Amino acid sequence: MMKYFSLVAVTALAMNVQAASSNNAKYLTLSKVKVTDVTAQYPAPVAPLAQAGMQENCDSGSVSAMEGDKPHIGLNPIDQAELIVDQIINIGKKIWTVVDAGRPVVNVQSYTANALPKGLKCWSDLTGWQTPRSKVYRVEYENALGATVVDFAYRVTYTAGGSVNGQGQYITNATIMPAELDVSWGYTFNANAEVPSVFNTGTHEEPVAGMQMNMKWSVDTVLDHAQQAESYYIGGNNILKHLQ
Repeated sequence: MMKYFSLVAVTALAMNVQAASSNNAKYLTLSKVKVTDVTAQYPAPVAPLAQAGMQENCDSGSVSAMEGDKPHIGLNPIDQAELIVDQIINIGKKIWTVVDAGRPVVNVQSYTANALPKGLKCWSDLTGWQTPRSKVYRVEYENALGATVVDFAYRVTYTAGGSVNGQGQYITNATIMPAELDVSWGYTFNANAEVPSVFNTGTHEEPVAGMQMNMKWSVDTVLDHAQQAESYYIGGNNILKHLQ
C-alpha cells in the first residue's frame, strides 16, 4: 500500500512539474500584438518653440542646429550663401533610441528632426509656424496565457508650416518619444525611431516639406522574438498620416 501511495505522489508531482513548465513556456511565448491610436487618452504635451531645434547665430550668417547635444554649424556645408527653398534637408537626428532594454531614454526629448530649406542662415528667417501637433499610439503584446506583457505608448509630435517670406511650408521639432511603458518580468523591450528621408512634395515655387518617420521595436524572451515597425508621414502643410 505504501508503494502505491508513493507512486501516486510521484505521478502527481511529475504532472504538476509538467503543467508548471507548460505554463512557463506559455508565459514567455508571444501570442498577438495590436497597435491603436490612443491620442484622446493623453493630454497634449507642452510643446517647444518652433526654433528650439536651432540656436540662433545670425550675426555670423549661419545657423547652429542641434543633433542631440552636438552642435552642427551651418545648414549648407557646400554653400551657405544661397537659400534654396525647394531643396529640403534634415538638420537633426536621423535615428535615435527611444527605449533601451525596457527603460525609456532620459534625454529623448532633445532628439528631433527637421525638414528645412537648404542654406538657411537663421531660424528667424522662418515665420508662420502653426501650433505643434501630436498623436499617441499604443503597442500591446499578449502572451499565450492571454496576459498583457508589453504595454508601450509613444508620441509622434512635430511643428509645421514655417515659411521663408511666405514661400514654402517646412517642418521642425519632429520627434517620437515614449509616453508610457510597462514590460513584464522575463521580457526585454527595445525601440528606435528613425527619419529615413525628407523631401519636397510641392513645387519649385511652392515647396512643401515631407518627412517619413519610422518607429521600430523588438520584444525578446528566452523562448521568443518579435519585431515590428510602424511608419508615419508628416507634411509641412500640417498633415500627419499613419502609413498602413
